[in-house]
Parts: sequence; C-alpha cells; structure tokens
Amino acid sequence: MDEKKLSNLLEIFLTVQVSKELPRQGFLYSGFKRAEADSVAAHSFSVCVLTYLLARELKEEGWKVNPDEALKIALMHDLGESITGDIGTYAKELARGIFDKVEVEAFRLLMRNTSNKKELTKYFNAYMDPKSLEAQIVKFADSLDAFAQAFTTSNAVIEDLEENMKIISKKKIKDPKLRALFNTSIRLISNKKVTLYKGHMGKNDETQETL
Repeated sequence: MDEKKLSNLLEIFLTVQVSKELPRQGFLYSGFKRAEADSVAAHSFSVCVLTYLLARELKEEGWKVNPDEALKIALMHDLGESITGDIGTYAKELARGIFDKVEVEAFRLLMRNTSNKKELTKYFNAYMDPKSLEAQIVKFADSLDAFAQAFTTSNAVIEDLEENMKIISKKKIKDPKLRALFNTSIRLISNKKVTLYKGHMGKNDETQETL
C-alpha cells in the first residue's frame, strides 16, 4: 500500500476518534445528564457485538441471514456521526428527513477516497432503508442498546422506556419474528430476568443475578 492510500485510511481512522467523545444526544433531550449518556463510539461497539452474535445464532436456528453482511452494516451505520455528531430522534422527526440527507453526505465525504466506497455505501444505505433482515438486525441492536443504556440510569422511567421501544420496534423492525424477539428482549431486561455476567465476582452463574 502506498502512502496516499494509507493516508486516506488514516484520515478516516482519525476522524472516527472524535466519536469517542461525542455524546448520544437523544439521552440529553430526554433529561439525562451528560455522564449518563454514552458516546457514539461506545454505542457503535455494542451494536456491532450484538448484531454479529445475534445474526450467528439466528443462522444456526435456520434463519436466512448473512452474519458477515449484518456486521458490515453495523460497522458503517453511525460512522457519519463522526462528522455530524449524533442527532437525536426528536430532532430528526422535526426535520422531516432533512438530517437523513446530512448523514448520507457526511458518510460520502468520509469514504470519498476509499477504493471500495461503493460497497461501503451499500451497507450504509441498507441501514438507512432497512429492508433486508440483516439491516433490521442492526436496527434491533441499535434500539436495544439505547434501551439498555437508559434502563441502567437513575432517572429512567421504565414504563416510558418500554412504550417508546414498542413504537420504535414497529417502525424499524418489520420482520414479525424479529420484532417479537426484540420485544421479548425488552421484557427480559425490564423484569431483570437477565443481567450482566457476574460469575467473575464469585456469584453463582447457574441463574441470572438481579441488578
């Protein structure tokens, strides 16, 4: 690889560093403190992990899904926010699609010098218009991560969170089986039927411990 190509990649790499410090605006609009809102980078990492693991498990169960493609969509889905910053859901709704164009343009600018920008843009566009099962799995992970982050904060009103997730799932997850799985995930977390792994703290790992 020559220096020019390497420099193009490093430009993206350095731009993405910004996302480590960018707060997720939706939490701030909902009344959470800055310390209670995660960063774009932290959110993206969680989305990628859940997307890939979920897609793999669904494939094992016979679903027609490509885990690698789902992961690529997840990796691309918020990269443009390294330039634009996170735009909260309420602001997007008020703007009536204007911010979607901004995100598309930001992604295009970020990837403009990559040799495979057409392929990468395809994955980004799949997320923006989630018709495929892979893209809807990313939406699943994206929404569930937002719920999990809000759920663990002191200001959370669980009933409001659950109601918002019902609305979001109907909009973003069109596959009925996947939507049902999402709603089950919300119920399990809300009722504290499952929580983070605590075996490393000497807890009995045979059953889930409550938060």
